[in-house]
Amino acid sequence: MEFTQAPRELILPIDKVPCREDIIAVRLPKMFVLFLSEIPAVNVHYDSVKRESEMWMSSVCSLDEKARKIISKTDFSFFCAITVPDASPTELRTVFDWGNWVFPFDDKFDNGALKDDPVQAQQLVDRLLAGMVDEAASIHEEDPLIQIHDSVWDRISKVAASLCVCRRFAKYTRDYCRGAVEQVHSSSKGNYPSLDEMLKFRRQSAGVSPLFALVEYAHKLYIPDPVFQTRSIKEIERIGIDLVLLQNDILSYCKEEKEGVTHNMVAICRRSGMPAQMAFDHVGEMLLTRYHDWYLALSELPSWGEEIDAEVQQYIRGVQNVVRANLHWSFRSGRYFGDANEDVRKTGIVTVRPQAADIALSVL
Repeated sequence: MEFTQAPRELILPIDKVPCREDIIAVRLPKMFVLFLSEIPAVNVHYDSVKRESEMWMSSVCSLDEKARKIISKTDFSFFCAITVPDASPTELRTVFDWGNWVFPFDDKFDNGALKDDPVQAQQLVDRLLAGMVDEAASIHEEDPLIQIHDSVWDRISKVAASLCVCRRFAKYTRDYCRGAVEQVHSSSKGNYPSLDEMLKFRRQSAGVSPLFALVEYAHKLYIPDPVFQTRSIKEIERIGIDLVLLQNDILSYCKEEKEGVTHNMVAICRRSGMPAQMAFDHVGEMLLTRYHDWYLALSELPSWGEEIDAEVQQYIRGVQNVVRANLHWSFRSGRYFGDANEDVRKTGIVTVRPQAADIALSVL
């Protein structure tokens, strides 16, 4: 199993960028704004549960020392500790195990062996989903990542009082798997979707919505199904997903550019003819629109009575925490910026490879 980190040469403060024709500096959009400007709460059990989860995953996946160090430095557990700051150690461990599963699993479709193989990709997700409907299907499963997911699902599904959460988690997982396979189909055919098309299937393939169900599970919320059918809650979830995937595509662009990953919103903008800075700015404007939509959705939220309203408010804070976790984790983990996290956070500058639009702009 392979874990990758950011290329150091693509992430330098602007005053340290060498004078080379093969890289150009761009400024990232401001991202620590509004509710994202606050320092996030981190679950007090983070350190101990992180060790347990990473040791277990290393054992199940037979990771070598290098892979163990990378996954520890990348620190998916920190993301999850912000997502569910009030969870008990038992529920927190389940969320950590899911987080430590989803990133290497997702990498198979992004830049791994399955990125151009839709047949094998479909077979993998079929086996994963089979374990969620037929317990017997997981008994003979040999893929360690599917074994990890089977264990997570088993723990969630045994919480009888959270039957609604189980249904939502299963649905969101199916949606994520469908999006991942569609992404592989698109990549294997060399298709380049429009920005709107990319946004539509990235809402699934980004794998954000299962985290919302995990917020319910970990914080033991009991929210009736009809609440999730209201326009406001649907909008809050949609905006939460969009904020995470737009953040991610801005912050992961340097890494994904090097790996040849094409399903990225910044990459789509550049491919459409935008110079690099304009592409980053355009995706930044999309973020600003979502912040505006977020507060509109909150203003239209109905009331279901004191008890349910309290649960709904905690759920909404959970969606916020997912967005907050993604941003803060991105600047802590070595996954996107390597050892340059503080430089990028301070300067807002990264370097990318020039394309035709950048070269044309430079000669004007």
